[in-house]
Amino acid sequence: MKNATLLAIISLGVIILLDLIQVIMSFFDFFPMNLFRLFGILNLIAFIGLLPFFVTLYNKQKE
Repeated sequence: MKNATLLAIISLGVIILLDLIQVIMSFFDFFPMNLFRLFGILNLIAFIGLLPFFVTLYNKQKE
């Protein structure tokens, strides 16, 4: 459970950081489509990092 929790915390930190970068960059005119796609892919990978935490949590509740 500790490894899954650590991975979830890191993933949440990455998601928050990516969102903050997107908000800051949206105030400027520099936000090309390729960068938007890159942030989308990184955001998806970060959400996939949350999955082991919830699977482990579900398995612990079944016991």
